Amino acid sequence: MPTHYLALDIGSTTVGAIVIDLDANAVVGTASAANGAEVTSAADKRRSRSEWDLDAMTELALDNAAALLAHTNAQPAAIGVTGQQQGLQLLDAALKTVGPYLSWQDQRAQDRLPGLQHTYLDAMAERGAATANAGEWPAFAHTGCPLVAGHAAPHLFWLQANSQLPRGVIGTTAPEFVVSRLVGQRPVVDPTDAPGWGVYDVTKRTWAAELIAALGLNPSLFPDLVESCTMAGPLTATMAHKLGVPAGLPVAVASGDHQCSFAGTVADYANTVAVNVGTGGQAALYIEAPRPHGSLELRPYIQRGYLLAGVGAVGGRTFRTLRDFFAAAIYALAEVQPDREALYERLVALAAAVPAGAEGVCADPLFSGSRRQPRAKAAFRELTAATLTAGHLTRALLEGMAAELADSYREALRLGGGARAKLVGSGNGLKLNPVLRAALEAEFALPLHVGSHGEEAAVGAALCAAVADGAFGSIAEASAAFTSETT
Repeated sequence: MPTHYLALDIGSTTVGAIVIDLDANAVVGTASAANGAEVTSAADKRRSRSEWDLDAMTELALDNAAALLAHTNAQPAAIGVTGQQQGLQLLDAALKTVGPYLSWQDQRAQDRLPGLQHTYLDAMAERGAATANAGEWPAFAHTGCPLVAGHAAPHLFWLQANSQLPRGVIGTTAPEFVVSRLVGQRPVVDPTDAPGWGVYDVTKRTWAAELIAALGLNPSLFPDLVESCTMAGPLTATMAHKLGVPAGLPVAVASGDHQCSFAGTVADYANTVAVNVGTGGQAALYIEAPRPHGSLELRPYIQRGYLLAGVGAVGGRTFRTLRDFFAAAIYALAEVQPDREALYERLVALAAAVPAGAEGVCADPLFSGSRRQPRAKAAFRELTAATLTAGHLTRALLEGMAAELADSYREALRLGGGARAKLVGSGNGLKLNPVLRAALEAEFALPLHVGSHGEEAAVGAALCAAVADGAFGSIAEASAAFTSETT
């Protein structure tokens, strides 16, 4: 009986693939390719648009996975899929794409309505009776998250308001689109990805029908809901040929990359706080039942339970902003274009040479605000002539990022989420940065353990496929059996 499982990860920066072997408790191989499917014009980028060719993205993901299977000679028993949890692609009745894919980074819902001072999001908030504490993003009741522009429903609202929403279409997100293509059926969505639409009731685990009606959106735009770790259908002959595997191979429904990363990293759900730093960043802990979540997000977990999570305030893009500043400064002053990837390593090395605490330099790393402070701006404070250096600025920024992530955990504790004895980290933004790891240990007052497998979200998706295939009784059992950590 095959014990290999394949997973595809449809990310914003790269598309990835992984093969795991349950018998060996090992990753057989990984492959990734830069996601070059963006089609946003330069003018639209200046307007904070983010448009992509999802058909091209899917082909890239399939080619990448096919190359991995050919290299490893693996014969997977089933296929899992994960990826970016927000965004919108319209499909017609024949399941062909209509218009571009609007990614989670697309901010058109923040545009002002013609002739008015308020935005499309403001209009949605008013129609849906969203509430907000002073200075925070508004949130609809029971959705578990704030109302943000990158969700699918705001994209739908904007398209409808601008007469760009054709009749007879259905919406989908990127991972669900890939699953739909693999099995040749209408897209479906599980409870881990549904919150990315912004109109999902996380307590009842169903679409918020009254909210959708208040927003004036047709319920037919939304895909059917299905359970996590179930099969979406058999792999079509066409897709089997592309991948080089037998037709009819079971394909699991897609699950969210954050939840999959947790599943692929954490062995002991009840006693672990998990920090992931990739392009974005999250600090999360598992809870069994819904509870008040303050400025945190309440995200349905795979099969059962929830993640109480601080999401999005800081991450790899925070460090990238500082890196890009130094790269631009070098070019402006010396007309030399530095190697931007090598610049990351150099900045970390300079930060490592500065004592912990950055000799008093402090950073507020909120270049794009946060859930608690949406209008916050970044700042460096307590600088002196001696500490205005690249090393001090970098260490202060990384320590500020660690403090933001730890603040999410501290808020979870205040909300009754329960103290955890273990800190587990994942994501290349953390694994490749010893200064950030040390700062996280200091802020959490716990030793940091790093998942022994790379590409944690893809590992989690492969485990979802294994559960759907019957290799494990639950995702918790799969995580406990397959994951392990190193210090």
